[in-house]
Amino acid sequence: MRKRFFPILVIVGLLVVGLLVPAAYADSHEITGIQWQWAELTETEPASQSVVPDPENYVLVLDADGSANLTADCNQVKWTYTSEDSSLTFDTMGPSTLAFCGDDSLDQLFLSKLGVGGTVSVEDGRLVLELNENAGRMVFDNGGPAETQPATMPETGGALVVAPWAVTALTGLAALGTGMALRRRKR
Repeated sequence: MRKRFFPILVIVGLLVVGLLVPAAYADSHEITGIQWQWAELTETEPASQSVVPDPENYVLVLDADGSANLTADCNQVKWTYTSEDSSLTFDTMGPSTLAFCGDDSLDQLFLSKLGVGGTVSVEDGRLVLELNENAGRMVFDNGGPAETQPATMPETGGALVVAPWAVTALTGLAALGTGMALRRRKR
C-alpha cells in the first residue's frame, strides 16, 4: 500500500514546491532584472521636455529582492524600493559613491527626480515613471538584461500565489488518492 502512494506524494510535493512563489516577486517581475536607461524627462515646473544625452550613463536596475542599483553618470548608488500595484517608492538612504561628475552631468537631477518615486508603467517596451508631487515624468529605454546575478526569491516571504492549473492538478491527485484508498477498504 505504501509503495502505491509514494509516487503520488512525490508528485504532490514537487508541485507544491515548484509552484508556490512570493507574491512580491510575481508582481514586480515585468520590470526587474533590466537595465533601464534614462532617456527623457518632462518637468512641470517650469514646463519643459528634454532628451537625456548619453542615456547609458543613467541606469536603473530593479532587482526582485527589492534592491535598486543605479548608475548616476560617474557614481554608483544602491537603494531599496517597494512596488505595490503601480506605485514605486525608493528608500534613498543606501550607499553611494560621491564623485563630482562635472558641471554638465545630470547625476544629481537623475537621483533627485527618481527619489521622488511615482506611478510606474511599461509602454511600448519603455519604463515610464509619472513622478509624485507633480514633479514630472521620467522615461527609460530597455537597455537589455541587467549584468547581475539571476533574481532570487525575497527572504521576507509574503503571500503565496499558486498557478490555477496547479490547483486542478492537486485536486485531481487528492481525488485519485481517496479513490484508491476507498477501493482498498472494500476488498
